[in-house]
Amino acid sequence: MGDTYRFEIPSYQRPYSWTTREARELLDDVIEAMEDDQENYFLGSFVLVKHPNAKHAEVVDGQQRLTTLTILLAALRDLSDTDEVRNYLDQFISVGRDPIGKNSSGEPILKVRDKPGERLAFERVVQKIGATSQEGKRNAGEAESVRHYIRNAALYRCALSEMSEDKRRDLIAFLRGRCLVVVVEVPTVTTARRIFQVLNARGLDLHPTDILKARLLDKIDPAQTEDYAKAWERHEEDIGRAAFAQLFAHIRMIYVRKKPKTALEDDFENGVPAFVAAPVTFMNDILTPIVDVYVACREDIIARERFGEEAAVLLRALWRVDNSDWLPPVLSYQLKFGDKGDFTAFLRKFERLTAYLFINRERVNERMNRSAGVLRAIAQAHSHEELMKDPALDISATEVKSFRAALDGDLYLSVRVRMAVLLRLDEAMADCAVTYHGKETIEHVLPQEPSSTWQKAFNKDERDKWTHHVANLVLLSRSKKSQANNRAFSDKKGKTKYVLTQDVLNEIDWTPEVLERRRKKLLKKFDAIWQLK
Repeated sequence: MGDTYRFEIPSYQRPYSWTTREARELLDDVIEAMEDDQENYFLGSFVLVKHPNAKHAEVVDGQQRLTTLTILLAALRDLSDTDEVRNYLDQFISVGRDPIGKNSSGEPILKVRDKPGERLAFERVVQKIGATSQEGKRNAGEAESVRHYIRNAALYRCALSEMSEDKRRDLIAFLRGRCLVVVVEVPTVTTARRIFQVLNARGLDLHPTDILKARLLDKIDPAQTEDYAKAWERHEEDIGRAAFAQLFAHIRMIYVRKKPKTALEDDFENGVPAFVAAPVTFMNDILTPIVDVYVACREDIIARERFGEEAAVLLRALWRVDNSDWLPPVLSYQLKFGDKGDFTAFLRKFERLTAYLFINRERVNERMNRSAGVLRAIAQAHSHEELMKDPALDISATEVKSFRAALDGDLYLSVRVRMAVLLRLDEAMADCAVTYHGKETIEHVLPQEPSSTWQKAFNKDERDKWTHHVANLVLLSRSKKSQANNRAFSDKKGKTKYVLTQDVLNEIDWTPEVLERRRKKLLKKFDAIWQLK
């Protein structure tokens, strides 16, 4: 690599933002591909500004993966028990380093953004030989990206140290020989940005379902082809082109019941036997009912009429989750049991499991494994009652404790979670008698940047404890958010439709004692919502 490229992240790029979650998913996916003996694993594309005879390359697209891969290689290097392997890996991190004089810095293969402290910090906590073996410390004033360098280096050090030296060497060989990237080199930034836009454009590209449609119609009696082509197109129009393509991924998951390892169009026919063996049956008994259930679950009015008010509330909560791993079990339950089951009872247990995985930010592999477990339980159950006894739908006592701790922590700092949790809480406090329009925003009662008045009421330790806790958070409409700002508590009061907020307005003052009382009340409500006791 050092003979061909000297990567540089230009200063106009956004900061390095991959958290330990994304870093762990990358490592898990690579290890899984290696253990499954996949021929090749595709790491993605990189768009570079680079002249043909020059080594210097500005990274226009791909900096998150490139930076994370450098951290991974550095961790593997620092864990290696021989100078031969260590020096081999170091050539992908730095060139011109004296292999004997380990303090020699050499020239980094990757230079991160030249923002205050970032580049030096990356060299200190990642690129320097032995850097990932040390506990990286964040200095005052350093950027958030530096925090990500430190955390991801520690993550990889910990994960890789649990592997044997032989397995780490296998991983090195897999990364070197069977992990592929596509590199696009262009001479100017303007051209690079245009290429980036083309690569990421969301036009009406050929979807996997377009390929599958052609294959399915080819297997149907010509006399019926036109009718089923129209039925397919109706379904696609009913839920939207992108959602329809995603629905096929959910159907595959229902039947395969494990994380997919290949493209949808490559293995759908193997995973869903009826698609090939009985295409008309697939259309009539699988695709059409699933589209029908999908629409019913997505449209709140239909959900209330068809499944009842409580089921509609639970479905709304599921749709607020930031992934769709929960959809295959919901669709599978309806496909198997339909009106013969108790959909509300199923959703009650399943939404609890999903909420735990969501709020505790479990990794994608864990989410998919749990989803697959529920799918297997549905497939094996002879009745709804038998399914409800299956442990796949439950969470353990340890997970309950972890779930409760997440709810009792700095909820506001969990950006993807906070709004979903507050809406779920407000809805429960209102006994579901409220409608949300997506215009809600979150307000801190004790402000994030407190005035001198607030600082007198709460000392630093109290502010650290309560500022981002659920007890200190309320819902407002966006129009009222700016009016509240960081005013005194008495000045923030006003009319609101949110029960969570009305509850706060009933307080005369806002003190640590009030917050502790409110904390206990809200945790008790969470216990009731998700059966945490």
